[in-house]
Amino acid sequence: MSVDFDHLKILVALDEERNITRAAKRLYVSQSAASHNLAKLRERLNDPLFIRTASGMEPTPFVQQMLPILRQGIATIERSLQVQMNFNPAIDSQTFYIGACDYFEFFAMPQLANKFSHQAPNVRISVDINSEDVKMERVESGRLDLYVGVDNVQYVSSNFNRRPWLSDPFVGVIADHKDIPDRLGLREFVSQPQVHLPIVGSAYDAIDDWLQKQRMHRTIQFVAQSYSVCARISASSGLLFCVPLRIATQLIEMLPLKIVELPEGIPELSLSILSHKLYDHQPGINWLTQEILKLD
Repeated sequence: MSVDFDHLKILVALDEERNITRAAKRLYVSQSAASHNLAKLRERLNDPLFIRTASGMEPTPFVQQMLPILRQGIATIERSLQVQMNFNPAIDSQTFYIGACDYFEFFAMPQLANKFSHQAPNVRISVDINSEDVKMERVESGRLDLYVGVDNVQYVSSNFNRRPWLSDPFVGVIADHKDIPDRLGLREFVSQPQVHLPIVGSAYDAIDDWLQKQRMHRTIQFVAQSYSVCARISASSGLLFCVPLRIATQLIEMLPLKIVELPEGIPELSLSILSHKLYDHQPGINWLTQEILKLD
């Protein structure tokens, strides 16, 4: 038997108000609509439900048995809907799962941790570092809430919403004792032995792609998987490390490194936040997306 949820609410309102006009007002419907809903329930449940008496509308024994269960069920459903409609980071507890690149971990996570320790103490974030295809599949299946990725690396279907996050120019960091110009020309750049961090899991690299168009290539001696490891290699060996400027400014505070400018024309790193249209209407995901977009 199927019964409209809103129709059942008239039974609880009538029991508490004992008057159809006041019950309708409580439910923000007209008296005629409330009377119509009550009539449909009477027909559906084959019971008078409420009888008019001198003291008001009195519930039948059938309704009296139903009311405790109805109240509990209605309260549970309304609480569930309220969770869907609102997210209060100051008090709500939720774990968000984000697919991301190393840039997000190094640049964004410390800022979010500092902010959330005061403003969202019960929010937890777990970052998944995997290939771009795996991350996209997990967002689509609901296993990841967001994917923060590098632009123009893979095809993004129309089932995803894309929100541009930031762009960051590449610079070089190198041991501060290294005798090297403050700005490198193209030939000086490709002649410098380098340590490299792949920005994405695929073989694509924006700098190498740009160099290939210039019919040139650089010499990469070491490849590592984190900014901190590459920076330590650069500081100890004097190898050049190409890195986004926001990351570089933090690395030179941590290690004996200096920043050098790279040849004009090297493309910037651009990142976007991707979410699936099936899930991104959720208040918590919208809140987290806005918090990330505020970072700069």
